[in-house]
Amino acid sequence: MSWIRSVPPEQATGPLKALYARIAERSPNGRVSALWQACGLDPTPLEGRFAHYSGIMDDPTPLTRAQAEMVAVVVSATNGCGYMVAQAGPRLAAALGDETLARAIALDYREANIAARDRVLLDFAVALSCEPGERTQADVERLREYGFDDQAILRLTGMAGLICAVNRVASGLGVELEPDMTPWEYGAQK
Repeated sequence: MSWIRSVPPEQATGPLKALYARIAERSPNGRVSALWQACGLDPTPLEGRFAHYSGIMDDPTPLTRAQAEMVAVVVSATNGCGYMVAQAGPRLAAALGDETLARAIALDYREANIAARDRVLLDFAVALSCEPGERTQADVERLREYGFDDQAILRLTGMAGLICAVNRVASGLGVELEPDMTPWEYGAQK
């Protein structure tokens, strides 16, 4: 499941068992993903990671659910994290109601048939993922030109940072897809 020992739900005890129950309740398939299990050896930071993820992704307002999942897919593709592309891809397909478009976004959002506003949103997320120290006020002004207010810009920035962190945990621990999940093809997006 990962390059380190994971803690499967049936082996969890005490606070970790309770945390796993909350994670499973939030999961659309009612289970604890391989990523969370890979973090089970250290329950306190796992609880913080889960709260952070839930706080940003459960209700992405003022962004739409589709925009949030586009960010998750494109940032994960940018970081080469196939685990998260495969996790977020089906959620993006559901949010868009169009699996073909979701897969096109995973391959190269710049070539996909998406609104210019969403392309600008994803341009910022990719730039922030690749070169955070090179961001300037002009990047934020460009988002404003496309109708994103400060709250949306803050949510987008936090979301891109969160997904980068999750990508690094998944990739750094060698977390493998659950057996019933299908990998998604994706492009570098850089």
